[in-house]
Amino acid sequence: MFFILLITVLLAWLVVRQYQKVSRLPPGPVSIPLLGNLPQIIYYLWITGSVVSTLDLFRKKYGNIFTLWVGPIPHVSIADYDTAHEVFVKNAGKYADKFNPPLFRDLKHDLGVANTNREHWQEMRRFAMQTLRNMGVGKDVMEEKIMEEFNARCAVIDKAAVDGVTVSHAAEFFDLTVGSIINSILVGKRFEDNNKQEFLTIKSALDKAFEFISPFDLTVPVWVLKRFFSQHYEKMMKVMTECQDFAANEAVQRYKLFKAGKYVVEKDNVSDYTDAFLLKIQQDGENSDFNLESLKTMLFDLWVTGQETTTTTLISGFNQLLLHPDVMEKAREEIMKITNNGSRPLSLSDRSSTPYLNAMIGEIQRHASILNINFWRINHEPTIMGGHPVDSGAFVTAQLSALHVNDTIFENPQEFNPERFIRDEKLLQKVIPFGVGKRSCLGESLARSELYLIFGNLLLRYNFKPHGKLSTKEVTPYSFAKRPFKLEMQFVKI
Repeated sequence: MFFILLITVLLAWLVVRQYQKVSRLPPGPVSIPLLGNLPQIIYYLWITGSVVSTLDLFRKKYGNIFTLWVGPIPHVSIADYDTAHEVFVKNAGKYADKFNPPLFRDLKHDLGVANTNREHWQEMRRFAMQTLRNMGVGKDVMEEKIMEEFNARCAVIDKAAVDGVTVSHAAEFFDLTVGSIINSILVGKRFEDNNKQEFLTIKSALDKAFEFISPFDLTVPVWVLKRFFSQHYEKMMKVMTECQDFAANEAVQRYKLFKAGKYVVEKDNVSDYTDAFLLKIQQDGENSDFNLESLKTMLFDLWVTGQETTTTTLISGFNQLLLHPDVMEKAREEIMKITNNGSRPLSLSDRSSTPYLNAMIGEIQRHASILNINFWRINHEPTIMGGHPVDSGAFVTAQLSALHVNDTIFENPQEFNPERFIRDEKLLQKVIPFGVGKRSCLGESLARSELYLIFGNLLLRYNFKPHGKLSTKEVTPYSFAKRPFKLEMQFVKI
């Protein structure tokens, strides 16, 4: 009898305590003490068939800002542009700290720029942005670098043509194009016939890793993965460690020469990010921010983020264009007109003269929306978001995947329709694939330049046709990130 009474009192206390917590948060489904909303989340994932559809279902039911409890931790998702801008831009300093997934902390030891916080993150981000600016990101010199790699890949396509037609896997073409751009910026080397195979092998392994890394893997403590999912954990760590070693291989060799006094960086002759990093060590000495392990982790962060988002967007984009050839043809007509029928390449200076191309790229980015689940920020004090209280300790994020399919912002969001941005130019501002606030992608300027130049100049040079059946089914609907379609296409020389 006493035991039953004790259990009853304990359950009542847990329910009351949970109710008090819920009352200090935006609305959401009824949560269970300790488990939170995990049963409902799993159920709706099964019913809807994807993470994004599940999030959109909760948004429609509970509003543009809603709470889901993952175990004992409340996760507040913002699926509205105005609220996201209010929270993460106007109050940027309050929400700069990210939740660092235990899996990434185990791999990177709280180094790098993608998931770290406070002083180290600030120093690494500041240094990276200054270095990229010094190297010409956002300037004519970076356009020249992008076009150099683009022209090199197109030369390979043209050489392989039979009667003016080349069949190529989109992934290989875009991986090598974007990979060479980012690799030349980071370590001064591009990918050619003699070294491309290792890159493609590593890239393929990374793609597979992203396919099987789930939101669960990024949430639970590492000891849970090691104890109950050891093979899965070892597989993830092996792939990510190999990618990190590959991205940093050239830099490690240069660092060893640097430490042996056989490599000196001249202040006026910094050729890439690695040189800039070594120059910083040369001037100020090694410290907790600037050392070999930090360099390796930074290169991994910059290489993966610079490679993955742009490549996936390009592949997703061409899949959409092949499904909607009228859109491709309309963009080509606009580009032909401003380049005097293709007598010159499209340039970044043409942006203001290509409203339809800009709208097309915006619609591609809205549909691509790389992260199914955005990385979480940490709310450190009680506050108000979108008219709702949000307690300290809650995780918050602009849930970009849900925002980009929000039918109160984008009419008929499942349709691929660039015209929506022609009718309402301000609507394009609400497509935010690079995030908002202080933790937005530091390579946004480079990525936007790559997308504009590559999409535009490919349409200028080639007609495109599918080689095989096109897919509209998501490759990884339950993963934390979208993966590109398996797309093979014909490059038909114009």
